Amino acid sequence: MEKIFEIQVRKVEKPCFASGDIPDLAPGDLCIVEFAKGTQDYAKVYAIFDPGQMNPKQAISGKILRKINEQDMLVIQENELLKQEAFKICNGKIKEINLPMKLIDVTYSFDRTVITFYYWAPGRVDFRKLVKELASIFNCRIEMRQIGLRDEAKIKGGFGICGQEICCHRFLKDFEPITMKLVKTQSLPLDMSKISGLCGRLMCCLIYESKMYENGESEQ
Repeated sequence: MEKIFEIQVRKVEKPCFASGDIPDLAPGDLCIVEFAKGTQDYAKVYAIFDPGQMNPKQAISGKILRKINEQDMLVIQENELLKQEAFKICNGKIKEINLPMKLIDVTYSFDRTVITFYYWAPGRVDFRKLVKELASIFNCRIEMRQIGLRDEAKIKGGFGICGQEICCHRFLKDFEPITMKLVKTQSLPLDMSKISGLCGRLMCCLIYESKMYENGESEQ
């Protein structure tokens, strides 16, 4: 029986949904997905639903072909090596063209038909010349994705002041808004070095106990 799977292709991409009839596929597994444009990629499964449980507004983005096997893992490992060279080439072109952007990460789709370059910039960037030159080098579709500082930390990882691997890299699917109101509600010191994560923004974990503090305030 066909199921609906909530999946995430990249750490900085929002989760999406794909259909498939793969009986042994479970949350936490990796799978190969074919998307509407024909591109094949690999993704992590987060949850599984029956079709009737789906919200009509939640569109199906692709079809799950199979659970990842050993041969697929070899392809993924090769792509990881290829992306290192792609990063060097793109970074060199950015400096050559003198574009105001910082390259953060590069990913190949599983079938190597698309290369996505993730970058940070303070504003909009005219990267048409860059894309044209990259397309001529790699002979595939080039996508440029502008991301934020929190996304950079999510990609690169690291350890927080708690001594554990940062939450966004370890398990968070998406970011929630974190505001100074959470800091004040929890009576934390207004010392940015103690309440900021590796990204320089307020720590995601500030939201974990916020409900308890809010309920305590409402009872007083």
